[in-house]
Order: sequence, then C-alpha cells, then structure tokens
Amino acid sequence: RGLGAAVPLQAALRNDIDAISFVPMGAKASMTWEQSLAATYTDGIVVLHRGKVVYERYFGVLKPDGQHAAMSVTKSVVGTLGAMLVAEGRIDVDKHVAYYVPELASSAFGSATVRQVLDMTTALKYSEDYADPNAEVWAHAKAGSPLPKPKDYTGPRSYYEFLQTVQLRGEHGSAFAYKTVNTDVLGWIIARVTGRNVAQLLSERIWSRLGTEQDAYFTVDSIGTPFAGG
Repeated sequence: RGLGAAVPLQAALRNDIDAISFVPMGAKASMTWEQSLAATYTDGIVVLHRGKVVYERYFGVLKPDGQHAAMSVTKSVVGTLGAMLVAEGRIDVDKHVAYYVPELASSAFGSATVRQVLDMTTALKYSEDYADPNAEVWAHAKAGSPLPKPKDYTGPRSYYEFLQTVQLRGEHGSAFAYKTVNTDVLGWIIARVTGRNVAQLLSERIWSRLGTEQDAYFTVDSIGTPFAGG
C-alpha cells in the first residue's frame, strides 16, 4: 500500500437492507437479505452505492480489520493490469501466447491469442468443476501448493509447470468458458513483458494508489510465482 495516507470511504448506512425479501433462483419460498447471508456462509460484505458505504457486516471470526482471501476478484485486477499494458502498446492482443511465453508453445495456450486468453475463449482440456475430485482444477491446485501433495506425487510443482501441461480440446475462440488458468497465463505474459510479477505491478499501479488501510498479499507457489487467478 505504500506510505500514503489512508482514504476513508464515506458512509451513509441504511438500516432497511436486512429486511429486503426476494425469492432465490430455483426456490419457491422467499427469504430476507439477512437470512441469505447466513444461508450462504457469508464472512463479510460491504455494499457501496454512488460512492458511499450503505451496508457493512462481518460474521464469524472476520473483523473489520481482518484479512480475507479475495478469490477470483483477483482476476479483475490482473485483467486491469493486462488492459493497461495493452493500452500502452506493450501487449498486442492479436499475438499468440507463445510469442510472449515460448515455454507454452507446446501447450494448448501456445496457439491461442492473448485476446482469447483475456476473453476466456481458449479451448482447453481443463475442468473447473469443484464437485469433481478428478477435475483438472485440483491438479492445478496441487501444482501451485494450496493443496498438500501426496508423498508419491510426481506431477508439476509450480503454476508455470502446470500450465505447460494443459492440452487442447476444441477450437480457440469458439466459446466462452470460465477457467482460472487463463488468468495465470495472463500473469505470466505480464511478468515477461514488464519484468515484474503481478504482485509487484499491482502494488505499484493500483494498490498503492487506492488509499487502502492495509497491505494485501498474494499466495505463491514453490518458486514464488503469485497466484494470478486468485
């Protein structure tokens, strides 16, 4: 966050939001907003409207000054970094990924364009079905270290190693498919173009300029690569 002063958000808290009722998708009975937070195991939530905080709640062990995983919100800020570099002419979205990261030439990503990575229209043999224990997303997690590796594990031991193993399935550009590995590839491209990893670049270009109260952190793999996908 740097040494700059924190910039507090203006607040105009409302006490009527908890009582708002709605019928959840696929349900028949209505519930209130407050009930929905309990039903979805919400840890904390902040709602801004027209630049002001209108609702702020924390549950369980999370406190206002606590840290929480940003999860896939990370994709939005990494995508913003990528868009900045595109606007500066440092990344050409029509170039193939292999142009920037030759190490990915033999993977499914090598023949994809940067635009297809940004749009998540790459054709990959990669399932992000978290309910399937055999989905590739879990192999990705093992490679990057969020999950412990079995004693006999012989697979990839970093995000970069894993990305090189992703195979092609289908035709790039034919359909959108949400897959976290695309943002990891974008992070690699950003690092290659700038000589800075996404954590360093995000700190310099965004986080240190927001007036945040606290530092933010990236989880990293065994070789120190930040998890760009969140």
